[in-house]
This record gives sequence, C-alpha cells and structure tokens, in this order.
Amino acid sequence: MKELTSPIMHDLAKRLNQGNHYALTLFLKSIKKHETPIVETCPIDDEYNLVTYIWLGDEQTENAYVFGSFPGWDIEANEMDKLLHTNIWFKTFRTKETFASTYYFSINDNFEQNWVKRSENYKHDPLNSKIFGHEAEPMSFLELGLSTQSDKTKQQTHIPKGKVETHQFYSSILKNERQIWIYTPHNYSPEQSSYDLLIMFDGKSMLQTLSAAATLDHLIHTKEIPPCILIGIDHVDRFTELTFYKEMNMFLTKELLPWIQERYHVHADPYHTTIGGFSLGGLAAFYAALQYPDIFGNVLSMSGSVHRKKENYNGAHHWIENQFKRSSRLPLQIYMSAGQLENKPLLEANRRLSQVLKEKGYQSTYTEFLGGHDVLWWHKQLADGLVALQQLKIPMK
Repeated sequence: MKELTSPIMHDLAKRLNQGNHYALTLFLKSIKKHETPIVETCPIDDEYNLVTYIWLGDEQTENAYVFGSFPGWDIEANEMDKLLHTNIWFKTFRTKETFASTYYFSINDNFEQNWVKRSENYKHDPLNSKIFGHEAEPMSFLELGLSTQSDKTKQQTHIPKGKVETHQFYSSILKNERQIWIYTPHNYSPEQSSYDLLIMFDGKSMLQTLSAAATLDHLIHTKEIPPCILIGIDHVDRFTELTFYKEMNMFLTKELLPWIQERYHVHADPYHTTIGGFSLGGLAAFYAALQYPDIFGNVLSMSGSVHRKKENYNGAHHWIENQFKRSSRLPLQIYMSAGQLENKPLLEANRRLSQVLKEKGYQSTYTEFLGGHDVLWWHKQLADGLVALQQLKIPMK
C-alpha cells in the first residue's frame, strides 16, 4: 500500500494493524455522519488542505478512480488505494486552492484512454449529499473555502415557465439527423415584437444539466435580458462538428437559421443573435462568428477550447487568436469565461485571446471562476454571460 498522507486514514490504518477492528465501525459511522470527501489541514504545512475521496466497495471491486476539475483527469494519479483488508478505497490530494468542483468515481475501470466509455461508467458519491445536475445523471460536488452560493437562476414556483420542445432535424448538408431543443418564453406569441435568438451547442446538456430553461425564465422575469428563444443543438459527432467544421457553419446558416425564422418570430439582426457553448462549443461559437459576423453578433464562450489547433495551421499564435489579431474589428460583442483549475493550455489561450480582444477595442468581458472544466460553473456562467452580453450592447442608431 502507498504511503498515507491523510492523518485520519493513517490513524485508521494504524488501529486496524493493531487489531482494533472497532475503529473501522467508528470510521464508517463518522463518514456517513459528516459526509465525504474528508477535508483536513495539512499537518506539515497549514497553508494546504488535504482532500480525501472515499469509495466503499465490495468483493467485486477490483479498482477505483476519482475524476473531476479537482482532482483532475490524470488516470495514473487518480487511481485510488485499497485500505488494507477492507473494502474502503481512498485517495488523498493536497491543495491550497479555493474552488468548487464536481467529481465522479469510476469503478472496475479498464477503459484506458477511452473517455467516452469511462464517462458511461461514472458514479456519484453516495456519501455526499451535495448533488448537482439532472436527476437521471447526478453529480457530486465539493466546495473548498467557498460558502454554499445561492443560485439566483434556480427555478422558483412564482416565476412563469417557458416551454421546451424537441424536434428531429435532418440536415442535407451534414447528411444526418439530430435532435434540437427549442425553448420559447412564457406567453410567447408570434404576433408580438421580434424575439432575441440564442443558439447553443450541446443542446441536451444545456437544457437538462445546465437548466437553461430555468435560467432564462428567471432572467426574463427579472428583465435582466429581453424575451428570447433558445435553440439547443445535439451532436452526432461532437468532436468533428465543433472543431473548425465549415459544414457545421453551413448547416447553421443555410438550414437551421432559415428553419427557425420560418417558424418563430425572431430578429434577423445579428445584434439580437447570440451563439455560444462550453468547451468545444465555445470554440465552435467563435468559429461561426468569425465566418459570419453579419449573422451572429454575440458570442458566449464558457471554458472555450480556443487552444485547439486547426489542421495545417502552424502559426505562432492559436488560430482563433490569430484571426482576431489580423482582422479589423468585427461587429461582435463577446463574453468569455474560464476556470482557474482548467488545464494550462486552455486557460492561457483564453487569457491571451481576451487580451487581444481588449487591445482591438472589442465590446468584451472576460472572467475567471474558482473551478475548472465543469458544468457546475457553466450553469452559473450561462446566466452571467447572458446578462453581461446584454450590458455590453450599444444601442443601434
């Protein structure tokens, strides 16, 4: 067994080695009462905290891993240890960061680099009552050094609710069929003045995990944003479709947008049209706006993967950054955010891009949050981004 760093786990192992089996009973009672992960002050350096994740396995448990913005996604570093002869699996990490992070366990994991299969195996922490996300896919989360933040976008019973529908959309350009999600605000009427349009990638995640409908209900009710229609796009091949894919932009502009405009009373003005997403969706939003600034006037990028390389591009700067550097200022309003626990290339690329936008005189906002590549934060950033974009807009003359 590897060296223990948690004082609590070290003490438990010591007592068990001495034959004190009642120590295990007391430990299990304690973690069920106080919940996990276990957070302790580092005995060597009190600037740090020790965070210990616990999984209670059974006789069929062969291995266990923990993943998330914290402790990260390193397969080797995140493999949990089995405590002596027990069915307790644990892993301790040291940090002095302040953050909030979702995390997952993967049990009997032999997926190597197949992260899609691994994600299908994720389990939440049954010893932690803090749950985020859709009830069908709950995620445990840890807040370290942060008090529980009230969520102003959480659905309240007195706020009128909009309507969410789905539609199967066949694309002759992409040569496949996908589901799209359509949110219309409370009392939507095609006879009223035109509505703002919000197009977001990863439609299912937006509407379910990020609770976009509840967020829009709240922001529209409080008049922080005007009434809008949200179109959420599901993906057939997410990585291909969201990574510098011209056909996706053609689908958006030649098929999806005309379909929306035919059926819903939305503004045709780019000033009232926002495109956005998280991770690769943020990258795809920038790519669409760069190619069609006359259609998409607002960009909302949450942890955007703007560090991604474009095929056959070998410039000194990231491709997205270089496009803004070398072009005259486009008529775009931009909201960007990234987490301080993101991987270094993504975080640095967002910082550099935000600086370029500032130097070029764009109406833009960039913010960093106390977390990582995490839906827990994108949920909040969606609301913050929509409000910020509304505040950035200059009235059209």
